Amino acid sequence: MISFKQLCEKDLEQVLEWRTSEHVTQYMYTDIEKNIDKQREWFGKVSSDHTQFYWIIQYNNINIGLISLNQLDHHNMKATFGYYLGDLRYTMIAGRIHPYFYNFAFHQLGLHKLYAEVMDGNEGMMKMHLHYGFSHVATFKEHIYKGGRFHDVHYFELVASTWQELKKFHRFTANFAME
Repeated sequence: MISFKQLCEKDLEQVLEWRTSEHVTQYMYTDIEKNIDKQREWFGKVSSDHTQFYWIIQYNNINIGLISLNQLDHHNMKATFGYYLGDLRYTMIAGRIHPYFYNFAFHQLGLHKLYAEVMDGNEGMMKMHLHYGFSHVATFKEHIYKGGRFHDVHYFELVASTWQELKKFHRFTANFAME
């Protein structure tokens, strides 16, 4: 069973471990140092920012990853999001996680659009976005400088009307607390 619990301070060490692992950080725009004090400082900032929210992804009550809603724009009814599995033993369910989040964003929050940026080379994430109805709308050439070189970034978007057409995924619902 997949569920989502709001990120709290007791999760920070595990999230820091995941976030600094090679399989996660290779596709992130930034590299962070493994420093729990800086992690707590980051958590303090995001906890008081009402344009971003973070949840621990759980599978059978085991923490396996993180998903976030970012740059929430209530006026234009859009947001971006981030996602990663920290525990690679659960990659077989990676594709099942997204419908829960999309249903939350479109049905509960009433968003009109979700958008995502994916670094070149993250083929699995690009395929997943396309599978769930996203459109690839742009490629930003040499957009991010990381690891001594520039990387292209692919921009994807999903509008609520497209998601509504994919009815087979609407049964995937979960609670996402936003305190």
